[in-house]
Amino acid sequence: MTESLSKIKRRGVQTLASLLNTNPALSLAAAHELISEAKNYGLNLRDFLTLAIDASISDDKDRYQDANGYLTGYEAALSYLNLPVRDDFAQGIVLDAASDTFQTYAGTRALFPEVIDDMVRWKYRQDQLESVTPMVSQSRTISGNEMISTVVDDKADDYQTVRAVAELGRVPVRTIRTSQTSVAIYKHGGGLRYSYEFGRRARLDLMTPYFVRMLREAEMSKVAAATALLVNGDGVNAAAPVVNQSSLEAGATAGKINRRALVKWLINRAKAGTPVDTVVGNWDAYLEWLELFAMPIAGNQGKTESEVAQAQGFVLGGVPILRGIANFSISTTAAAGTLVGLSKGDTMEELIEAGSDIEESERSIANQSVTVVKTTNAGYKMNFGDTRSIFNFGA
Repeated sequence: MTESLSKIKRRGVQTLASLLNTNPALSLAAAHELISEAKNYGLNLRDFLTLAIDASISDDKDRYQDANGYLTGYEAALSYLNLPVRDDFAQGIVLDAASDTFQTYAGTRALFPEVIDDMVRWKYRQDQLESVTPMVSQSRTISGNEMISTVVDDKADDYQTVRAVAELGRVPVRTIRTSQTSVAIYKHGGGLRYSYEFGRRARLDLMTPYFVRMLREAEMSKVAAATALLVNGDGVNAAAPVVNQSSLEAGATAGKINRRALVKWLINRAKAGTPVDTVVGNWDAYLEWLELFAMPIAGNQGKTESEVAQAQGFVLGGVPILRGIANFSISTTAAAGTLVGLSKGDTMEELIEAGSDIEESERSIANQSVTVVKTTNAGYKMNFGDTRSIFNFGA
């Protein structure tokens, strides 16, 4: 059972002085104590230092100020330990100094994974083509197991038919119930390792390209898990229903997205009260999606039907009624010839286990090799079961 975060005592950054002991045993002991305290609160070191360190009550507090005010507790700790802060990563000499810090003071290696993560974030902002962000309504942190919840309409028929509540009438209510099934949590990520002998001859930014690849692969792993949940359900909410393209438009070519069938599918989802604003598909489906933007209209001299009507004096205003925007999200693991349509705001959320990456800090001080592990314990939870639909243009 983790301690309440309200019990964390704010302290000055000088309380980290024992990490800078040149005696390896004493420095490592201080690091173990710091990690143990963070673990008691279910936090990683970054979050724990942010809450526990108060730059404004630190010795030499002016050192921990910038144009925006005092540094956060985590940033102040890095500054105190002579590790890079914010855009310091652009300065090569600072990276050399950080390497010396990790070599000289054994306990500071507990912050090695966090520093490498920051370095990649500040030096290289990669364009993540496969990302779980477009697929989830929100990402939130949990401190323990979370059960899958279901939503039940109180007198569902009344809820669907009553459009206005009469005076003193009964307001339709949805009830949120907890099931007996917990959200499945998986570890996503990887690690890199090299010897300290090698590290003495190499600067920290040596890790950048390898760490970037590892982050990309971790994100793809999360996308695969989220896609599987969208398609198959979670054991409480059923699998997404499949709508064949041929059932919407006779004569549609299998394997090619038919515009009329796609629009009918989108309209049907809107009529059901769950309009599609995000579609998930693999790379081949994305190519078919792109083809929709380059389809010529035969017989109209390159003009659309609405453009011809406008030339005759009539501006058709039907399309803006829907104002539907369907964003494409790529998932390599999505089934061929399908698009998974969802209403992003109420379909699925990402759950991150608090403090699940504290093991990374423990590994960093465990032996005479540098082990950089970047993992996230994450799961995906369905909010509503009726907000997904699979458009099968392969049939």
